[in-house]
Amino acid sequence: MHTSIIEDLNILRKYNLSPNELFIIRLFLIYQDEDDDSLLRQYLSIPEYDRGPLYDILIGLQKKRIILKDCKIPKPGEEFNPLDIEFNKTFIKGFYKASFDLGNELREAYPMFGNINGNPTPLRGVTKKFNSLEDCYRAYGKAINWNPEKHKEIVELVNWAKNYTNFIQFSLASFVVDRHWETLQALKDGEISNINFDTIKDL
Repeated sequence: MHTSIIEDLNILRKYNLSPNELFIIRLFLIYQDEDDDSLLRQYLSIPEYDRGPLYDILIGLQKKRIILKDCKIPKPGEEFNPLDIEFNKTFIKGFYKASFDLGNELREAYPMFGNINGNPTPLRGVTKKFNSLEDCYRAYGKAINWNPEKHKEIVELVNWAKNYTNFIQFSLASFVVDRHWETLQALKDGEISNINFDTIKDL
């Protein structure tokens, strides 16, 4: 029930982070991964006396070797580009390990083949939408907010669909990008009926 909080606590302990530092790391990674500064702007719109000086937080992360030591942290008032903040790759790999594990479990549960136009077709491919499995796994982790309970529900839905429907006729990459688990849930709950499966095949 509190798995995501426990994982956050584990990250705080493992890397000696404060909750505010962890929050800042997530904001910067979202910006760098998605080129979306809306969340970071909302954070910066909070008065500094409430959120803490961003410069001090970034310097603290650099001292903890989360941000590379050669990375120049702009001082207050200087021009600032969040894309210039470089994180330690070892830290990033460890930080995202949870999403890699979740993604790999999803892939193992996902059907290996589907029947497309009467032909068996591999379904576990991701290269049409992602550069690597790791990119796909990261996208999946972000889509479910790295929530193990949500992941468990999705794997159960995939297993249900394999056993009782022929709905899964699209690639793993499409499943992640289009969040087809939401459609699976609606299908299982009886909210969708009389589906023409030929119209939803997406490879």
